[in-house]
Amino acid sequence: MAFQTVVQISDTHLMQSPHAQFVGMNPEDTFLGLMQHIQATHSPIDCLVHTGDLAQEAHPHTYTRYLEYMASLKIPFYQTPGNHDDLNCFPLQNYERVSVIDLKPWSIILINSAVKGRTDGCIAETDLQMLIYFLEQHQDRHIIVACHHHPIEMQSHWIDQHKLKNTPDFANVLKQYPNIKAVIHGHVHQEAHQKLGHIDIFSVPSTCVQFKPKSYNFALDAMAPGYRILKLYDNGEFFTQVYRVPALIPNTDPSLSGY
Repeated sequence: MAFQTVVQISDTHLMQSPHAQFVGMNPEDTFLGLMQHIQATHSPIDCLVHTGDLAQEAHPHTYTRYLEYMASLKIPFYQTPGNHDDLNCFPLQNYERVSVIDLKPWSIILINSAVKGRTDGCIAETDLQMLIYFLEQHQDRHIIVACHHHPIEMQSHWIDQHKLKNTPDFANVLKQYPNIKAVIHGHVHQEAHQKLGHIDIFSVPSTCVQFKPKSYNFALDAMAPGYRILKLYDNGEFFTQVYRVPALIPNTDPSLSGY
């Protein structure tokens, strides 16, 4: 059966300088290493979706370097911002708070959950209305919604303080559309699969450092960085799997209490 291959990456936390360190590691190196693994393992790729925190140092130079590198791969790529991104310069091209990727018979709807000056997330009422508009226009498509913040608690006290704060409003929209198959998000730097009504909710590892699951306080995990592959079949079914690259496990300080 025909299918399309979608890659999800998230939380690259790129610095203004490609040589700069972030929590004791180089996020540029792990990002580039993962991208090489993706191309070697999963080509051809129909599109790549970045679910936010593209930058740790949200400077135009950081975004320009990312965009130039991604354009060189000749793979369609899209992104939605995270709380560490600067909404004033993200991502240096025409940025829509809600947008649609056309992968007929599938559509991926990107929606902004980042709020300027805050770590937690909230989807603006105007953006929820735009989401409804796009869902009404795409009722003949199989739908995936992509955002940065997690809508469901991860049973990790510190990160759950920074979840999506208007999940009931978001869920009230989603539950009305049985053609929505999944929500994909970043922010939590770990793999998870949850359910919101009929909808699968998937998080993805960071391309740099990982957070320890179900930890009350901030804690780094020793897991390798990774990415998610989604194979979208024409009949509306999908298969998804997270891939990690152990060779890229960074040397980080487990005693860190935040960043």
